[in-house]
Amino acid sequence: MNIFTRNKELNFSEENIESLTKSVTELKIVLNEVGTSLGQQELTNVLASAMKKDSKLFKKYVLTNELFGGAGALWELYCGNDKLQSEFQNKFNGFCKDLIRIGIENRRIKQVMN
Repeated sequence: MNIFTRNKELNFSEENIESLTKSVTELKIVLNEVGTSLGQQELTNVLASAMKKDSKLFKKYVLTNELFGGAGALWELYCGNDKLQSEFQNKFNGFCKDLIRIGIENRRIKQVMN
């Protein structure tokens, strides 16, 4: 399955990079509150490749098993209480929306958001 629309360029506009930066930063804050480093390096890699406007690296880092895979993936994180869980889900959904805005089209991301 091709996760990227053929010949579609990714949109690394300043606005999209700023939004992604905010999403990643907020998500990492929640992860720190939960007390886990799960997914933090992967989030850093996604953001760094977007800042470099490197489509190849961005595509490599964005749909890793650590972020969107099955058991043990970041999207499945249980935060320990309802307030943190809700905050995590909201921030992760924002991150997913930013990926879509940049140009990632994947059923898995949309599934994770629901």
